Amino acid sequence: MASLRAFEATARRSSFKAAAEELFVTPTAISHHIRQLETHVGVRVLERSPRSVRLTDEGRVLYDAVASGFAEIAGALETLRRRQAPATLTLTSTTAFLSHWMVQRLGELRRLLPDVDLRLHASNEIVALRAGDVDVAVRYGKGPFAGVAAHPLRDDVFAPVCSPRLGVTALDDLRRAALIHIDGRRIPEPPPDWPRWCAKAELADLDTRSGARFPDSMLAVQAAIAGQGVAIVSLVLVADALAAGLLVAPFAPVLPGETYHFVCAPGLEAHRDVLALRAFLENSMKK
Repeated sequence: MASLRAFEATARRSSFKAAAEELFVTPTAISHHIRQLETHVGVRVLERSPRSVRLTDEGRVLYDAVASGFAEIAGALETLRRRQAPATLTLTSTTAFLSHWMVQRLGELRRLLPDVDLRLHASNEIVALRAGDVDVAVRYGKGPFAGVAAHPLRDDVFAPVCSPRLGVTALDDLRRAALIHIDGRRIPEPPPDWPRWCAKAELADLDTRSGARFPDSMLAVQAAIAGQGVAIVSLVLVADALAAGLLVAPFAPVLPGETYHFVCAPGLEAHRDVLALRAFLENSMKK
């Protein structure tokens, strides 16, 4: 193997001296390895001249095979390294999930999983996963998700929430409260909106067309916290605001949502850091 490595470096660099510097040995050692290799195969593999080194026809055949073999070995070692000890994991999810839920738990994650160097990537579009690039994701929907390994984390539900300052505690209070609408939802379908919720709560004669309209849940949640009205939102996303008393969910009827899934790039399913991150998310979302 030492002779093959010396031969590959010499042929690639066209120099005994450059090969020696790359392999941290002397040019004499490189020359010795090449002579051993030529003795073993019975042909000359390199033509030497005072100023250059070039492959013989036989050497070209050997070099193509050796270079390919070393490249495959390097690729296999890199795959094993990434499975066992990648430097980082990049997680992608929606802006709403990362800002409302994930960011608040980064300190706890670092404390419980100090070896997981997590980087966040926010996108409201589905991002292709590839090990070493964007490794894992929290996706929302029914599944299955093509080309990735997926694991369900938690089912979602939607309910009206508002600031406790509004004093909304009974269904009749909604008649005097401002309603907040979210127009940008694509999932779940049908959307968890005021007409559907009123039908489930058996609340008639409420003007479900009035009120402020927002393009996404992030703005709607901020408006609700600011006391601007009552919004129907994911109880998973506002769990921290509810626990802190910034929001209340005064009514029992809820509308079903979809499921949060942990997904990872192919080949990372059994990686210890990926499994640890999945377990952290699963346990945290159950609280």
